[in-house]
Amino acid sequence: MASQHLSSVDRLLSIPRLFTCERPVWTVEEVATELQLSISSAYRYFQSLLAFEYLDEVPGQGYCLGPAFIAFDRTIRVTDPLARIAGPVLDGLAQALDSGTDLILCRMYRKQVMCIHHQGIGSAAGGTSYERGRPMPIFRGATSKVILAHLPWRLQKKEYESHRNAIADAGMGTDWKSFSTGLRDIRKKVIAYRMAKSTPADLALPRPSSAPMARSGTA
Repeated sequence: MASQHLSSVDRLLSIPRLFTCERPVWTVEEVATELQLSISSAYRYFQSLLAFEYLDEVPGQGYCLGPAFIAFDRTIRVTDPLARIAGPVLDGLAQALDSGTDLILCRMYRKQVMCIHHQGIGSAAGGTSYERGRPMPIFRGATSKVILAHLPWRLQKKEYESHRNAIADAGMGTDWKSFSTGLRDIRKKVIAYRMAKSTPADLALPRPSSAPMARSGTA
């Protein structure tokens, strides 16, 4: 990831994004190489991130994400405007649907779809692959497709031009006309349903949220 054209603040903020489930620990030298930073700059950024507890040391291995993110997670769980607006909708669905159903609330995140809330109905709820905080492909899964269908036309066009092969592989169209027609059909149906491939035997019933601050969907 080149950083020559990024500001110092952008370079600093790009460091926590490197830490993933697949690679949770990094050394200063590894980050410097990945982001094309000088060693002195990398150490300076790490000192700031450690001071604010955005990073924590793993003795003998390197560094991992710090406890600040745990505090942030609780804050956003309690205060997230989208989750608070959708709360009554989810509660109503929970009362109307059978035990064993999983409800999820999703939004767009870095051109993917991410679950921000999961609610299981009854002890028989089987869980879902749309775990909170786990980005999912926007071209696969009923929930993702409903969110994609409600994006502005220009963003849909941009997604198609950037991901033609992925769209074709997902069976969503081999050209712009078939792709846009399919999305228009989803919007008309309001509720799109299919057996979700992401979690076998689960029935996905996604609906777009009317919340203005984010493109989102409930399932």
